Amino acid sequence: MKHHHGRPFTVIGRNEAPLAKTSLKRRLALLVPNTFTLAAVVCGLTAIRLSHDGSYALAMVAILGAVVLDVADGYAARRLKAESAMGAELDSLADFLNFGVAPAMLLYDRHLHELGLAGWAIAAAYVLTTGLRLARFNIQARAQNAFLKDGHTDKPKWFCGLPSTAAALLMIALDTAVVSFFPAEATPVMAVATLTSAALMISTLPVPSLAAIFGRRR
Repeated sequence: MKHHHGRPFTVIGRNEAPLAKTSLKRRLALLVPNTFTLAAVVCGLTAIRLSHDGSYALAMVAILGAVVLDVADGYAARRLKAESAMGAELDSLADFLNFGVAPAMLLYDRHLHELGLAGWAIAAAYVLTTGLRLARFNIQARAQNAFLKDGHTDKPKWFCGLPSTAAALLMIALDTAVVSFFPAEATPVMAVATLTSAALMISTLPVPSLAAIFGRRR
């Protein structure tokens, strides 16, 4: 079999227009939402570090910061018309870290470690279901884009399963309430809550989006 030297492969899956043919203004527009996403990743990593150090309240603030930046990157992408395949993949990876790994490590370091191996398994289950939830969302988003390209204009306003962002916010709110009012039962309560949240993420439960809740009624 003859081996061809030189360029061994070609790069596929690039954005619609080559970067060299893209204007400076367009490149800057594409950079804005991705900058928000990367800043959110820093918040997620910071939350993991703070959880390890025992600064749980600050870790929660860091996760909340990631939520704000996640909303900001989506808003910026839509307003600047800077949505891209790379941005979508980067956002998904950031969500996995910020709303899957970071909350799981926070819960493990604060409560679940008291359950030993079972606690670690619960934290791992939360992370894995977050990944499955995001993978399913990505598949559905591609199908939705194809649906819209066919001339349809109605975008779905309901999620299939609990979104990872909402799950992370729910866990933070519940953890704060349980530690404040029922500190002695915090570990078992948060263990059950973590498993429940994980199950809801991979369920087919219809969950309304903000557009469904606050959107205009026709």
